[in-house]
Amino acid sequence: MAGRRMRHRHRNRHSQKLGGNSCCLYYAQDGRQYVVASAPEVGILKSLGIVENAVIQKKLTYRMGGPVLLKVDSSEIAIGKDFAEKIEVRG
Repeated sequence: MAGRRMRHRHRNRHSQKLGGNSCCLYYAQDGRQYVVASAPEVGILKSLGIVENAVIQKKLTYRMGGPVLLKVDSSEIAIGKDFAEKIEVRG
């Protein structure tokens, strides 16, 4: 239980650092829909539809620094933590 509380504090701290209601995808709440505010200019992300102003649904963040499961249009994809931390979302 204590580990769970600490994880939420960690998540909230990142939300506050980025201000307002935008934060990086990795620490955004699971099970919600977001709009991509900014994303790295990487070909694979563009080809998957993860571009500025795209609507995505964050399904799940796997534990222990694992990937993030997303739904983009009708596709479900997993993004590594390193990319997910660089994608800023609002919603």
